[in-house]
Amino acid sequence: MPNSSVTQQNHSSNETLLDTSERLRTILIALYIINLAGGILGVVMMSHQLFQRRSRSVMTTIIISLLVLHTFMLLSIPFRLSYYILREWKFGWFACKLASAIIYLHMYTTFAFYVAIIIIRLFQFEFRKCYTMTWVAAVWMVGVLVITPVLLLYYGTSKTYHSSKCFQFHKDIQEVPMVVINYCLVGVLVAVCAVLTTLQLSAMYRLAVKYWPDINSHVEFRAQAKSFFFILVTLVCFMPHHVFRVYYIQNCHLDKDNKLLPYNEIFLALTTMCCLDMLCFIAGIAH
Repeated sequence: MPNSSVTQQNHSSNETLLDTSERLRTILIALYIINLAGGILGVVMMSHQLFQRRSRSVMTTIIISLLVLHTFMLLSIPFRLSYYILREWKFGWFACKLASAIIYLHMYTTFAFYVAIIIIRLFQFEFRKCYTMTWVAAVWMVGVLVITPVLLLYYGTSKTYHSSKCFQFHKDIQEVPMVVINYCLVGVLVAVCAVLTTLQLSAMYRLAVKYWPDINSHVEFRAQAKSFFFILVTLVCFMPHHVFRVYYIQNCHLDKDNKLLPYNEIFLALTTMCCLDMLCFIAGIAH
């Protein structure tokens, strides 16, 4: 009888885990489908608007870079959806690492461009076109020629993974260098976001006091309010992933059944929602 009771408990526990896993997989698929559809729509519509305006401002240059970034990331989503729907990776190990690298490169490069937009508007910097093109090109070169090759050469190579599985580099994250790198990335993103949020809110408060009660009629206040949009995107899309990443690093060695992996993937999928920013541009939330 005791053995039968234990068996029933184990069976019930396994069914609960399977149900939870299925729900998380459904959420993951839904997130990527929404991001893919909304992202493509936003990129197409924003590209059409930029082509009509033919503006050459600093902001236009950054927006074009964001469009290119979003496009590369969106191209990788169908491969992810195929894996989550079929439960098997059919595109080879290199493609798996490339798809994994793209989502992280997209996240951090997008964050860098967001920071640039906020700082330019916050301090009202003026750049010549040649300077803008230089530092934008520098960001792309560092990402494409330095970070991408490093990720493809070393990420996911310290341990052995099944060829039919993908996006499960949980063993690598336990290595000391990876732990240090991840903590540094979390620290930098949180610190930068905290500083910029404080400065942005402070600037908006000063302008609100100065122009009250007709604050919305002043271009300066509206510009700063729209800049806060990018901080909100960072807080909603990027911050949850990094907060969970700290928890994941500290507990992954205890996660023998890989229960945390689906949650990590959902928070990672949440970062791709930043590609919906172009729809917000079209809607007039931010310019």
